[in-house]
Amino acid sequence: MSSQPAEPAQDEAPPSVEEIYYRKGDIDFCFLLNRRHQNLRVFDYRVGNYQQKRDFFDRIARAEGLRKVFTVVEKQDSKSWRSVGFSREGAIPGYFRTADAYVMSRVYTEDGEPIQGGAPKLNAPSVSAKEKTSSKPRGLNTELVESTERLAAITEELAEVCLYAPFRRGIFHPDVALHARHNKNSYWVGAETDSSFGHAKLDYLTPPKTEAQLPALEFMMSSLLDELARRETASVFSLVPADWTLTAQLYNALGFKVSARLTDHVVRDDGFVGAQLWHRRLSTAAAPRLSSILG
Repeated sequence: MSSQPAEPAQDEAPPSVEEIYYRKGDIDFCFLLNRRHQNLRVFDYRVGNYQQKRDFFDRIARAEGLRKVFTVVEKQDSKSWRSVGFSREGAIPGYFRTADAYVMSRVYTEDGEPIQGGAPKLNAPSVSAKEKTSSKPRGLNTELVESTERLAAITEELAEVCLYAPFRRGIFHPDVALHARHNKNSYWVGAETDSSFGHAKLDYLTPPKTEAQLPALEFMMSSLLDELARRETASVFSLVPADWTLTAQLYNALGFKVSARLTDHVVRDDGFVGAQLWHRRLSTAAAPRLSSILG
């Protein structure tokens, strides 16, 4: 491995998320080892050698006790991953700005063996239609938070509650968020942004527990979407546990649609939970403006 983190001290637990690089011959990729959710997110930089890569991931899955390995690739590459036993669980429209991405996954048994026939289909409860709330709840005031230290701390504090799972390399927390206090509740919504591809992954860091909390959280996410649009973000998506119907209602009201269903994607209370990927386009921009590139 070309750039591997130092080994933790013997009295320290390994990090919940670890970024690891591997380069050997024609194989060159990076992956996020997510011990909290027992999965592996792969960033593959070269086409080809799919069977060799698959065997490598199978070995890691057995060694680390993982339930899932997944990667996000363009359409033509998805067929090659499928040929070596990965399943296509859905798409992220506009993920690569001018091209859609496909989520390719390999799911394992408790014994670390690949599930034959591919990932089981995820069944999720339907979400009732909910009209978008246009008014700001009385007494709700939001603050925009971009402090790396503060966002890292709040994400670590709320990770178990919101089942947080980073999707990108480098920074394992949102880089922009809104915070508010309302009716004695503290609310957080955040986004992991990728300016090169013009997309962002969204999270309700404080997911709703009751319907009474929906108006505040809906307004906050709507405001965050406005902020992301000002930053020339073309599309946004979020991963929501399949049985979190209140969170799904929020995204439904904001115009999101389900574009992928991911089996055994996160861990909650020592059990594996599937997730739905909710997606929405913010603009049809095909490329960043020259001014944003030149600064």
